[in-house]
Amino acid sequence: MRPSTFKKNVLATNIAILLGSVVSVGAYAADEAAVDENIEKIEVRGMRASNKAAMNEKRFSNAVVDAITAEDIGKFPDKNIAESLQRIAGVSINRGFVGEGAEVSIRGVDPNLTQVQMNGQFVASTAWFSQGSNDRGFNMDLMPSEMIAGLEVYKSPVASLDEGGVGGTVILKTRKPLDLDKNTVYFSAEGNTNTLADSEYGVGGSALYSWKNDEETFGILAMVSSLEQIGRGRKAENYWEEGWSASGIAGFDQDRTRDAFDITAQFQATDDLGFVLHAFRTNVDATNTNQNFLVIGADADSMTNTDGSRIAPNGLPLTGTVNKASWLAQDTNTRRAEMTSSVVDLTFDYQGDGYEVSGTIGKTFADGGNGGNANGLWGQKIDGINGITVDIDMDLQDSMKLVPNGVDLADASWQDFQGGSLARTELEDEEVYAQLDSKILVDWGAVSSIETGVKYRSHDNTYRGFGATLGDTSHLTNISQFADGTLSDFDEVVTGGTPTSYVKINGESYWNALNSAVTSWDEQLGNYSKIEEDIFAAYVQGNFDGEYYRGNVGLRYVNTKTTGSAYNGNLTAIDSSDGEYSDFLPSFNLAVDLADDVILRMSAAKVMTRAGYSQLAPGYSGLPSEPPESGRYQTRRGDPGLDPFRATQMDIGLEWYYNESSMLTGAIFSKDIASFISTKTIYEDLVDVPVPGRYEVVVPDQGRGGKIEGLELQWQTSFDNGLGALVNYTYVDAKGQTDNGDSIVLPGSSRNSFNLTGFYESDIFTARLAYTNRSEFFAEGTAIGAGADSFDAQDFLDASVTFHATDFLDISLEGVNLLNEITYQRHSTGAETVRVITDNGSRYTLKAAFRF
Repeated sequence: MRPSTFKKNVLATNIAILLGSVVSVGAYAADEAAVDENIEKIEVRGMRASNKAAMNEKRFSNAVVDAITAEDIGKFPDKNIAESLQRIAGVSINRGFVGEGAEVSIRGVDPNLTQVQMNGQFVASTAWFSQGSNDRGFNMDLMPSEMIAGLEVYKSPVASLDEGGVGGTVILKTRKPLDLDKNTVYFSAEGNTNTLADSEYGVGGSALYSWKNDEETFGILAMVSSLEQIGRGRKAENYWEEGWSASGIAGFDQDRTRDAFDITAQFQATDDLGFVLHAFRTNVDATNTNQNFLVIGADADSMTNTDGSRIAPNGLPLTGTVNKASWLAQDTNTRRAEMTSSVVDLTFDYQGDGYEVSGTIGKTFADGGNGGNANGLWGQKIDGINGITVDIDMDLQDSMKLVPNGVDLADASWQDFQGGSLARTELEDEEVYAQLDSKILVDWGAVSSIETGVKYRSHDNTYRGFGATLGDTSHLTNISQFADGTLSDFDEVVTGGTPTSYVKINGESYWNALNSAVTSWDEQLGNYSKIEEDIFAAYVQGNFDGEYYRGNVGLRYVNTKTTGSAYNGNLTAIDSSDGEYSDFLPSFNLAVDLADDVILRMSAAKVMTRAGYSQLAPGYSGLPSEPPESGRYQTRRGDPGLDPFRATQMDIGLEWYYNESSMLTGAIFSKDIASFISTKTIYEDLVDVPVPGRYEVVVPDQGRGGKIEGLELQWQTSFDNGLGALVNYTYVDAKGQTDNGDSIVLPGSSRNSFNLTGFYESDIFTARLAYTNRSEFFAEGTAIGAGADSFDAQDFLDASVTFHATDFLDISLEGVNLLNEITYQRHSTGAETVRVITDNGSRYTLKAAFRF
């Protein structure tokens, strides 16, 4: 039987394997409608069945698509969706402050060029780190994995799919009540910890109830989730060769709490007409404290023991003894960060005689920010008189040496309060959308149906910053007022006698003390920006099939109008500027059945991704209010007239499905990037600003283009004895040029990456072991100050064991980063010293899940 002619007996079994699988509604899945009709759905559970379902989604898709089922997310240590996505061939992830997956790169493309949607629609989200870029990426921390029925990764577009993913598009699918049994109940309870957490534990749970009437025409599904996640980071941070010449030992603690709900009402008014009302909301309390014991502002002329040392571009020896510096002090930052995202939309679907019409209207809104960043400096100057010196070695390949002399970092008595500040960021992101899609069945030879549609999106993104005026803080004298034991576990990131513990601050107590001293909040007008976008899209797509082939060809037109607003240089008025561009995006997908079990797949398309909000924001942000001590005048600005990232991509692959649960596939892909956006530093003489002077200005740089070429290989199989394996490898060669012809490294690209997953499943026991490796790559990391670094190769080993205690109860133990991988990010220019070394520890979760 040819894959292009199957109907019920193969697909029904495999599509229904998805626990609570979702029937795709809307344009993003229109190309699948031909094989979805008249499918009888049954429920099959288990890891092997889930892998088989995901394989068949790939096999029978009319585009280059990979999938993960709900079982794959819920049964493995993938509490974070990004960590699930990295199991897919061609997908790599970057990790955030506590080591969890934060960004997704598809086929070596910058993670900011990956589009993430929920049920085919954009989801607004924000971030809390004030020094990070304000981009379009989806914050993976916001979404509980338990609420996802499955996901699809589109590596090649179809015309009916929203534009915006040069790398690819990830579609998260939620559950619907008419797809589940009446009175379905699920709940779970769990506890988690981190090996760096000193016996601290986070707890949480999820609950779902789904009901439908006997006629199966109306149903309601509700799910709630609450989870406290323990996150830790222990870092050596080396900024010695940078302008402020500092290095330190940093600890990051975040016990994040996420509360979410998802409610879906589904009404099948007639056999032909159906409605779905969906509401989702998530709130994340991301309160965190970062402590960094730093040597700041070292004086090169007074350094000793520097014989044989390399000299950094700023003139500082990289090894020696510091005898004079601005400070040996703790720099502490506590943030009451909070983020909220919500989605409400209404979808309808009508099937007439030979045609279908569907539509969606909705709104997504998010707000967030750092909630107030309470900064404090605690320590003493290194003045050559008080006996404090520091031995340093900032030129080690995989460690850092910072040994204070004359003081003990675990002794609070000398760590006096040298000043503090309180600043707040507020972000809002909103989109209102409406779309209408139609499909007409035709008999035009090979063409079986024509799809058309229109979509309108209105998007606003606002960034604001506020500074607090503090009253009397004379009662703040020494860190001992807020001491909370010691911060430790730095053994893996420092060496040579460097202290591995020091005074820990109770960050929330200090935040409360500083907040109580606030006399007023003043908006930092130079940090204000607002980006408004009106986006109109229309498409036409023809679906075709024959005895040995199937596919689609289409054209999507999109027009984007942008208005960027910011205060002028002297902060007296808001200036606005506009940009507009249009794109015609053709796409073609073809699958040819070379044999019953062999498919030749080809695709070609033009794709685009809009610039990030920080890149579009006009005006000068981060302007100083007084001359900086370093003497460096620095700021940044964007340009609302920036063109988007544009690329032409091609793909050819061969897929062999040699039995019902096994496949061996390979694909060659190419992305010819016509335009991309990087950054460069220029010098401008600014007069109408609070502090006039000659400034280093970081601005967007419209690059000439680049090329990404690569190879994907993957193998999946299940054996009769319960064992199985998933293996994939990706090779990427990525090159780019700036507008002046300089070669650059494209962010997000590892030359080599591979995943090895082995599993065993029986009626009472399931185990899974997964190893992930990616070679060196270039990306924005977790260092102080924005910018991208070179990351060393990374290896992660995760595992899970599940005991099926009864037909209704599973008990699982999950572990992430079992090998305790230490990550390294390096300066990409200058002396190219290691910049940040991070130990995030290993994470463990014990979970009980009940379902009937």
